[in-house]
Amino acid sequence: MGKHQHRDRIARLVSWGHWFTFWNIILCLLIGLLYVETALPAETWPAAGYLFISWLGHFAFLPFVIFIVLLFPFCILIPFSRVLRGYAALIATVGVFALLFDVIFFRSYGFHLNTYSLAQLASDAENLFAGGSFLLLALIIFAFLFIFGSQLVLANLSWKRLESLQKARYSKPVIAVFIMSFLASHSTHIWADAVLYTPITQQDDLFPLSYPTTAKTLMARHGWITVERYQSQRDRLTGDETLTVRYPQAPLLCARESQPGQTVIIAFDQISPELRIRINQQIPELTEFTGMHLGHRDQESALFSLLYGIPDLYKESLFDQALKPAYWRVLADYNTPFIAQHSEHYARATFPEFLHDHVQGNGMLNQGVDGVVLRLVSEKDADRVIEELLSLREQRDIRILVTGLVNSHVQPLELNVAAPDRVQVPMWTFGIPIAQRSLTHLDDIMPTVLSFYMSCTDEFAAFTTGRNLLHRERVYPRAQSIRPFIYLFEAHQLTILDQNGELQLYNERGELVPGGVPATPVFIQALRDLQRFGNQVE
Repeated sequence: MGKHQHRDRIARLVSWGHWFTFWNIILCLLIGLLYVETALPAETWPAAGYLFISWLGHFAFLPFVIFIVLLFPFCILIPFSRVLRGYAALIATVGVFALLFDVIFFRSYGFHLNTYSLAQLASDAENLFAGGSFLLLALIIFAFLFIFGSQLVLANLSWKRLESLQKARYSKPVIAVFIMSFLASHSTHIWADAVLYTPITQQDDLFPLSYPTTAKTLMARHGWITVERYQSQRDRLTGDETLTVRYPQAPLLCARESQPGQTVIIAFDQISPELRIRINQQIPELTEFTGMHLGHRDQESALFSLLYGIPDLYKESLFDQALKPAYWRVLADYNTPFIAQHSEHYARATFPEFLHDHVQGNGMLNQGVDGVVLRLVSEKDADRVIEELLSLREQRDIRILVTGLVNSHVQPLELNVAAPDRVQVPMWTFGIPIAQRSLTHLDDIMPTVLSFYMSCTDEFAAFTTGRNLLHRERVYPRAQSIRPFIYLFEAHQLTILDQNGELQLYNERGELVPGGVPATPVFIQALRDLQRFGNQVE
């Protein structure tokens, strides 16, 4: 073979490789639409434009890189079309198959493939039906062979029609669009990262193998900023995991209940073992909850969870916006009072400042009112409150709920101790028939109490993540945010997520399971439910 013939063959193979890659770019773009469909709705035009150009640029870039790294060198080293067509079809099959597998996993679980993902998918399939792992393996093999056959057809057609394809005029403009989209998407992300424009930066984890250029790395590389200065600016703007709240999520469509009566909620700042014994002995009419009732580590956050019925993730944002509890307006429309009081020694500062006008000072407990009375009590005022409770039990149509806000055993140096018994508090009820269950939280109190005064179309889901304790239901799984930890309670295990993203899994005996992880769908869904009232702050 002459030198010119060898050069022509290589040029022809390279041209064929370009066209084969081009058709796989189109295929990857179609698969990429499945990722775009899962994206949060674009809040602004820049966010929508960035999503479009990053989709074009990213899914054109992936096949092109594979061509440059794995196909182009072989066009020069092994210039035999039949060998290269089979090899290219195999490489493309692996890439497309991995992309399809990833998009299926991402749409189901919310994150991209890794070694843990494969094991988790097999485990979930096995749990779903017997022999699931074998059927999954058979399906994978069939899908792989089907894609490989399709790629062989595509490779052969590209080779046979190469002359007509080379005459096409649309290829260069389309390739230019792909290149410009890739460059524009990274340039836009640099700007968004520099100004902390969340509608764009929140898309960072949408596409697989996506590592957009950031302002921090680019500017620091050229000496325009220091990493410490950038991080300081970001912390000032975003705070520590602050979320912006959508509260309530939807208008409250509720109907008034007849004969609502009075409900008194007594919330102690803490309940010592001695006070717990006194309450059980002096007021035997109160029924103590025998399961695990979770309070909080911080008194202000505990009061927030009790009053609003949503996770403490939203406290700062909601307080900054001075949003009052959503159900107050509904109760006002029904002329049903919601009265908040505090005892003499209770730390009134834990009540948000914009609600101070709604809190009555120290005084006698309001009785005989068809409404809700929330009495915030210091343990120092326990004697007086016990006397009030003794008089309340004689009143007709009265409901009483007594709880603590913070575990009395938690010391300032133990705030980062993850054990759930460090946030467990007692709870008693009178006239409130709690259904059998083993786990409750401060979030559950308001939905339970309000069920005596109103019924809503969405079971209060528009303004609370809590559950009505009067209803019998499957309690698990249950996720709770008690900063700095997130707890995922399941029937036979507990998972704790700390602020560094590390997981710890405990079995039903409370023993740490090394390397243990929760079922991914359950964990992802629990986190989504915790965050359904908001997004990261802009």
